[in-house]
Amino acid sequence: MDSLKRSTAALAAMAAQMKRTLVTVLGSATLLVAVSPTAKADAFLSLQNGATILSCNTSIAFSAVNCGAGFSAVLGGNAIGFLGTVGGYSVADLSLVSNSPGNSALAFAADTKTAVANISAGATALTVLFAVNNFALPAGSQLTASASQSGTFAAATVGSSQNFTAWANALNTLGAGPGNGTVVTTPLCAVITVDAPPAQACSTQSNPVPFTRTGNFALNGREIINLNQGGIANFTGAIVATPVVTPEPGSIVLVATGLFGLVGGRRVFRRKA
Repeated sequence: MDSLKRSTAALAAMAAQMKRTLVTVLGSATLLVAVSPTAKADAFLSLQNGATILSCNTSIAFSAVNCGAGFSAVLGGNAIGFLGTVGGYSVADLSLVSNSPGNSALAFAADTKTAVANISAGATALTVLFAVNNFALPAGSQLTASASQSGTFAAATVGSSQNFTAWANALNTLGAGPGNGTVVTTPLCAVITVDAPPAQACSTQSNPVPFTRTGNFALNGREIINLNQGGIANFTGAIVATPVVTPEPGSIVLVATGLFGLVGGRRVFRRKA
C-alpha cells in the first residue's frame, strides 16, 4: 500500500510538471483560436472493465445509469469528467474536453486520465470510449485528421500500455469505436523497460488521414489500457481535424497536446442534482 501511495504521488508530481510545460505551449496555441459559431454540441464517455460499464451521454436525460455516480457533466454539454472505480480499475480524474463547434484552424476532442490504477483487475483491460459531435469548422468538404497519445507509467511492468484509435465521423453521431467514421490509428504507447519506477514515458502520433464531410461532423476515440495489477499510469489521447492545406498536421498534433494543459487548469464541474 505504501508503494502504491508513493507511485501515485510520483505520478501526480510528474503530471504537475507536464501541465506547467504545456501551459507554455498553450501560449502559442492561443494564437490559433478564432471566434467560432455558436452551436449545440453533445459528448459521450464510456468506461468498461470486464462486465462493468459506466457511461455518460449529455444528449439525453441524466439518471442513475446515464451520467450517474462518478460523472461530472451538464445536459447538452461538450465536456465530461469522471472519477471513481470501474470494475478492478480506479481513476483519480478523467476529463474529456473539446472545442466544438471548432474554429477556422482546428477541431479537437481530447481526454486526460490521471492516476489510472489496476487495483484488482488482474490481466484485464480498461476500455475508454469518447465522442463529441456538431463540429462545424474548419471549413471545407475535405479535412485532415490526426491523432496522438501519451503515457507515463509508475509501478508498471513490460506489457503495460495504451492503444488509442480515433475516428473522424462525417455522420455526426455520438457513436464511438469501429465503424464510426474514418479511422486514424496511433502506434502503441507502452512500457519498454522493466524497472518502473522510475516511471517510463511514451508518446506516439498517427499519420495524417484525409476525410470528407458534407456537414457537421463528430470526433471519436477508443483507448484500451492494459496495466499489471498494482500498476499506475497517466494517459492522454487526442484527435484533431485541420484544413487540408495548412497548418502542417504534425504542428497541429503538437498544439493539441498543449491543449491538455487546459484540463489541468480547469476546475472539474459538477452537474446539479
